[in-house]
Amino acid sequence: MNREGQFVKAARQLFEKKGYAEVGMREIAAHAGFTPVQAYRLGLAKVDLLAEISIDLTDEQISKVTKKTKKKTNEGLSEFVIRYLLALYVFDIKHIKIRRESAAYGWMWSATYEERIRNQVMELLGPIIAVLSEEGHSDVPARCFAIWSLYYVGYRDAVVNGATAKQCLDVIFPSLKLLLPQA
Repeated sequence: MNREGQFVKAARQLFEKKGYAEVGMREIAAHAGFTPVQAYRLGLAKVDLLAEISIDLTDEQISKVTKKTKKKTNEGLSEFVIRYLLALYVFDIKHIKIRRESAAYGWMWSATYEERIRNQVMELLGPIIAVLSEEGHSDVPARCFAIWSLYYVGYRDAVVNGATAKQCLDVIFPSLKLLLPQA
Protein backbone atom coordinates (compact mmCIF):
# COMPACT_ATOMS: atom_id res chain seq x y z
CA MET A 1 0.00 0.00 0.00
CA ASN A 2 1.35 3.44 -0.89
CA ARG A 3 1.70 6.28 1.61
CA GLU A 4 -1.54 7.96 0.60
CA GLY A 5 -3.34 4.64 1.03
CA GLN A 6 -1.86 4.28 4.50
CA PHE A 7 -3.15 7.73 5.44
CA VAL A 8 -6.60 6.93 4.05
CA LYS A 9 -6.73 3.64 5.97
CA ALA A 10 -5.64 5.32 9.21
CA ALA A 11 -8.13 8.16 8.74
CA ARG A 12 -10.99 5.72 8.11
CA GLN A 13 -10.22 3.81 11.29
CA LEU A 14 -10.08 7.00 13.33
CA PHE A 15 -13.14 8.63 11.73
CA GLU A 16 -15.18 5.46 12.32
CA LYS A 17 -14.05 5.32 15.94
CA LYS A 18 -14.07 9.00 16.95
CA GLY A 19 -15.77 10.95 14.18
CA TYR A 20 -14.34 13.37 11.65
CA ALA A 21 -14.42 16.52 13.79
CA GLU A 22 -12.63 14.83 16.69
CA VAL A 23 -9.56 13.75 14.72
CA GLY A 24 -6.70 15.95 13.54
CA MET A 25 -4.03 15.43 10.89
CA ARG A 26 -1.35 14.89 13.55
CA GLU A 27 -3.32 11.97 14.97
CA ILE A 28 -3.98 10.52 11.51
CA ALA A 29 -0.29 10.79 10.61
CA ALA A 30 0.77 9.14 13.87
CA HIS A 31 -1.79 6.36 13.42
CA ALA A 32 -0.46 5.76 9.90
CA GLY A 33 3.12 5.71 11.20
CA PHE A 34 4.18 9.03 9.68
CA THR A 35 4.78 12.62 10.70
CA PRO A 36 2.34 15.44 9.92
CA VAL A 37 4.97 16.93 7.62
CA GLN A 38 4.84 13.78 5.48
CA ALA A 39 1.07 14.18 5.15
CA TYR A 40 1.41 17.77 4.05
CA ARG A 41 4.19 16.91 1.60
CA LEU A 42 1.80 14.46 -0.03
CA GLY A 43 -0.69 17.30 -0.31
CA LEU A 44 -3.21 15.57 1.94
CA ALA A 45 -5.86 17.51 3.79
CA LYS A 46 -8.30 15.95 6.23
CA VAL A 47 -11.28 16.72 3.99
CA ASP A 48 -9.50 14.99 1.07
CA LEU A 49 -9.00 11.91 3.21
CA LEU A 50 -12.74 11.89 3.98
CA ALA A 51 -13.52 12.17 0.26
CA GLU A 52 -11.18 9.26 -0.52
CA ILE A 53 -12.79 7.19 2.23
CA SER A 54 -16.27 7.94 0.91
CA ILE A 55 -15.23 7.04 -2.63
CA ASP A 56 -13.58 3.81 -1.43
CA LEU A 57 -16.70 2.95 0.53
CA THR A 58 -18.91 3.50 -2.50
CA ASP A 59 -16.56 1.36 -4.61
CA GLU A 60 -17.04 -1.36 -2.01
CA GLN A 61 -20.81 -0.85 -2.21
CA ILE A 62 -20.71 -1.12 -5.99
CA SER A 63 -18.81 -4.40 -5.74
CA LYS A 64 -20.91 -5.91 -2.96
CA VAL A 65 -24.38 -4.70 -3.91
CA THR A 66 -24.59 -3.33 -7.44
CA LYS A 67 -22.58 -6.00 -9.22
CA LYS A 68 -24.29 -8.84 -7.34
CA THR A 69 -27.90 -7.68 -7.56
CA LYS A 70 -29.62 -8.94 -10.67
CA LYS A 71 -33.31 -9.00 -11.53
CA LYS A 72 -34.73 -12.43 -10.88
CA THR A 73 -36.65 -14.13 -13.69
CA ASN A 74 -40.13 -13.88 -12.14
CA GLU A 75 -39.50 -10.59 -10.34
CA GLY A 76 -41.41 -7.47 -11.32
CA LEU A 77 -39.79 -4.07 -11.72
CA SER A 78 -41.13 -2.75 -8.40
CA GLU A 79 -39.98 -5.81 -6.49
CA PHE A 80 -36.51 -5.56 -8.01
CA VAL A 81 -36.11 -1.84 -7.26
CA ILE A 82 -37.36 -2.30 -3.70
CA ARG A 83 -34.99 -5.22 -3.11
CA TYR A 84 -32.10 -3.29 -4.62
CA LEU A 85 -32.72 -0.11 -2.63
CA LEU A 86 -33.09 -2.18 0.53
CA ALA A 87 -29.65 -3.71 -0.09
CA LEU A 88 -28.19 -0.22 -0.61
CA TYR A 89 -29.79 0.98 2.65
CA VAL A 90 -28.40 -2.00 4.57
CA PHE A 91 -24.90 -1.20 3.32
CA ASP A 92 -25.16 2.54 3.99
CA ILE A 93 -26.59 2.05 7.48
CA LYS A 94 -23.76 -0.34 8.29
CA HIS A 95 -21.37 2.53 7.44
CA ILE A 96 -23.56 5.34 8.76
CA LYS A 97 -20.83 7.11 10.73
CA ILE A 98 -18.68 7.72 7.65
CA ARG A 99 -21.70 8.42 5.42
CA ARG A 100 -22.97 11.01 7.90
CA GLU A 101 -19.57 12.72 8.03
CA SER A 102 -19.34 12.69 4.22
CA ALA A 103 -22.72 14.35 3.93
CA ALA A 104 -21.77 16.99 6.50
CA TYR A 105 -18.37 17.87 5.03
CA GLY A 106 -18.77 16.91 1.37
CA TRP A 107 -19.50 20.49 0.39
CA MET A 108 -15.78 21.17 0.89
CA TRP A 109 -14.64 18.59 -1.68
CA SER A 110 -13.00 19.60 -4.92
CA ALA A 111 -14.63 19.36 -8.35
CA THR A 112 -12.46 16.30 -9.04
CA TYR A 113 -14.00 14.44 -6.11
CA GLU A 114 -17.47 15.55 -7.11
CA GLU A 115 -16.98 14.17 -10.61
CA ARG A 116 -15.79 10.84 -9.23
CA ILE A 117 -18.80 10.68 -6.93
CA ARG A 118 -21.23 11.51 -9.77
CA ASN A 119 -19.72 8.65 -11.77
CA GLN A 120 -20.23 6.34 -8.81
CA VAL A 121 -23.87 7.40 -8.52
CA MET A 122 -24.36 6.40 -12.14
CA GLU A 123 -22.83 3.00 -11.35
CA LEU A 124 -25.15 2.63 -8.37
CA LEU A 125 -28.11 3.49 -10.59
CA GLY A 126 -26.88 1.08 -13.28
CA PRO A 127 -29.05 -1.91 -12.35
CA ILE A 128 -32.20 0.22 -12.23
CA ILE A 129 -31.30 1.91 -15.52
CA ALA A 130 -30.71 -1.49 -17.11
CA VAL A 131 -34.03 -2.96 -15.99
CA LEU A 132 -36.05 0.11 -16.98
CA SER A 133 -34.31 0.21 -20.37
CA GLU A 134 -34.71 -3.53 -21.00
CA GLU A 135 -38.42 -3.23 -20.33
CA GLY A 136 -38.67 -0.28 -22.75
CA HIS A 137 -39.83 2.34 -20.26
CA SER A 138 -39.65 6.02 -21.07
CA ASP A 139 -37.84 8.79 -19.24
CA VAL A 140 -35.27 6.40 -17.74
CA PRO A 141 -32.72 9.07 -16.70
CA ALA A 142 -35.39 11.27 -15.09
CA ARG A 143 -36.93 8.33 -13.25
CA CYS A 144 -33.53 7.18 -12.00
CA PHE A 145 -32.49 10.60 -10.71
CA ALA A 146 -35.84 10.92 -8.96
CA ILE A 147 -35.41 7.45 -7.42
CA TRP A 148 -31.92 8.46 -6.26
CA SER A 149 -33.30 11.63 -4.69
CA LEU A 150 -35.94 9.60 -2.88
CA TYR A 151 -33.27 7.18 -1.73
CA TYR A 152 -31.54 10.00 0.11
CA VAL A 153 -34.81 11.19 1.64
CA GLY A 154 -35.21 7.71 3.11
CA TYR A 155 -31.59 7.52 4.21
CA ARG A 156 -31.96 10.79 6.05
CA ASP A 157 -34.46 8.98 8.28
CA ALA A 158 -31.68 6.55 9.25
CA VAL A 159 -29.23 9.38 9.93
CA VAL A 160 -31.62 11.58 11.88
CA ASN A 161 -33.91 9.04 13.54
CA GLY A 162 -31.94 5.79 13.55
CA ALA A 163 -34.37 4.14 11.12
CA THR A 164 -33.73 0.64 9.83
CA ALA A 165 -33.32 -0.16 6.14
CA LYS A 166 -36.97 -1.27 5.98
CA GLN A 167 -38.13 1.93 7.68
CA CYS A 168 -36.12 4.01 5.20
CA LEU A 169 -37.85 2.22 2.36
CA ASP A 170 -41.27 2.66 3.97
CA VAL A 171 -40.71 6.44 4.11
CA ILE A 172 -40.20 6.70 0.35
CA PHE A 173 -42.50 3.91 -0.83
CA PRO A 174 -45.57 6.04 -1.70
CA SER A 175 -43.48 8.36 -3.90
CA LEU A 176 -41.41 5.48 -5.27
CA LYS A 177 -44.57 3.79 -6.58
CA LEU A 178 -45.28 6.86 -8.70
CA LEU A 179 -41.88 6.53 -10.42
CA LEU A 180 -42.12 2.83 -11.20
CA PRO A 181 -44.21 2.15 -14.29
CA GLN A 182 -46.52 -0.80 -14.07
CA ALA A 183 -45.88 -3.56 -16.60
